[in-house]
Amino acid sequence: MIDNNTKTPDLELVVIGQEELKRYLNLFAESIRSNIRFNLLIEGAPGTAKTLAVKNMVTKLQKELKSIPFVRVTGSHDAIPSDLIGDIDIKKYKEGISDIINGPLLKAHGNEYPGVIYVDEFNRFSEYTLITFTEIMAEWQVSFPKTPLTKPLKANIIATMNPYDISGITDVPQHILDRFNARIIVNYPAEEVEVEIAKQHINYYYKKAFQSLKPYYIPLISTTRILRKIGVALGPRAYLSTLDLLALEYLLKNTINNEIVIEHYKNSIRAKIANMSEDKQSELISTATITLTEEFKNAKRIK
Repeated sequence: MIDNNTKTPDLELVVIGQEELKRYLNLFAESIRSNIRFNLLIEGAPGTAKTLAVKNMVTKLQKELKSIPFVRVTGSHDAIPSDLIGDIDIKKYKEGISDIINGPLLKAHGNEYPGVIYVDEFNRFSEYTLITFTEIMAEWQVSFPKTPLTKPLKANIIATMNPYDISGITDVPQHILDRFNARIIVNYPAEEVEVEIAKQHINYYYKKAFQSLKPYYIPLISTTRILRKIGVALGPRAYLSTLDLLALEYLLKNTINNEIVIEHYKNSIRAKIANMSEDKQSELISTATITLTEEFKNAKRIK
């Protein structure tokens, strides 16, 4: 039977490394405290702790200031402005009253302090929809298309972009990028940092499995880094997902060995290369298998 209480309640997930990201999020937090406009664009591959860092910053602000609204939206090329800011209330309109049914972004409006809007995958919105965000950044308000109506939206924006996945990506115009106070690039962490990330992940979610999974951290991370060098955009989620699967095997009291690790790692990265051609996927899976097998041998020799 699986013990569902595996997460350790007295621990907190923290961002390991990524000092520039932390510094700029501290500046963003100060802009909220100081009641001034500040908008930040973060560009980096998946799995580089962008969302965790933002959530930690917002949680700290909400505890400190007590009244910071937070809204998160994810980019979609099909989204239109009304999906984000709302639309005319047809029932009232028929009665001669001009009013708006608020969309999700309006919930970020702050009174005493600016709220926070976190736009994940910013460059998946169409250019038409991106204009909505520029008005918020420039004027702390939104205008409703085809109406004379505007509403205040006092909120600062943090947006993220993924430079690797080009499927459904909008080439964001310069006049929109100019509205951000800063654009920072978040890279993959150093190897020693990735080891600490793996340790923290298992210690937080699966503390009981920590010692049993310890021998697999470095082989999995090294394999991921080698695949990265040959052009496969694999972040920490590749090995963290594998460790999740191994931890569940442990909780089910199943045997864990190198073959099981390889099987789970292959299936983990399959989910992350699914958009590639079948031939390319087969080639990468084969490379991953050979590389991870060699990493196990290296780890054994080092012992």
